[in-house]
This record gives sequence, C-alpha cells and structure tokens, in this order.
Amino acid sequence: MAAVTIRNLADEVVAALKERARRNARSMEAEVRDVLTRLADGEELRSGLEDQLARQVNARRFSVPASEVMARIAANPPTEEERRTARVWAEELDTYRGEASEEALRDPWERADELLDAARRRQASRK
Repeated sequence: MAAVTIRNLADEVVAALKERARRNARSMEAEVRDVLTRLADGEELRSGLEDQLARQVNARRFSVPASEVMARIAANPPTEEERRTARVWAEELDTYRGEASEEALRDPWERADELLDAARRRQASRK
C-alpha cells in the first residue's frame, strides 16, 4: 500500500478531522483513510453519526397514498358534533377574514413593544 504525506494543512482542518474521528470513535488516521477512500469512490462524505441519524430518520418516514386517506375518511364520516364544530370554525374564519386589516398583519413583537411603552407612559403619568 502507498503512503501519503500532507504538508501545510491548516490547524482548523486538523481539528475538524480530529473531531470527526472522535465522533466516529476511531483514530484520525483511520478517519482520513475512510474519507479519502469514500471520496475516491465518489461517495457522499457524511460521518458515521450522520449516517446513523439518516437511518433513524428514514426508518420513521412513511407515506400514505391519497386513495388510502380518502378511503379512511369515507369509512369514518364525521359525527354531527364534528360537523357543528366545523361550521362554527368556518364562521369564525369568515368573520376574521372580513375584519382583516393592517392591524391584523402587524408584527406582534412591534405591537407588544407599543403596549409596553403605553403602559410605562401611563405609569409615569401617575407619579
């Protein structure tokens, strides 16, 4: 096997390789060997931890065809109470849409600051 010597490598790069090796529970030499091998093979360079997380996330992902969702909805029609609740929500939404104004679209943090300033002014005027 060939040996490779790399000179003038930035300290930050060495530190990052050491950290990556620590996360993967191996020596820096083994980590660099793995990175170079995977790079030469054209693989995506993710650490072992990243691979493990990707496997866990992908294991939890699922999709349900729309036809199955629609079949479940058809098999479980809403009760009268659910229909009544939906009507009330729709009416509230229509009312809100009718009242939509600049005030409704304002930044809530700005509004909170204005309310605090107004409260401070009232408190100062009482003194």
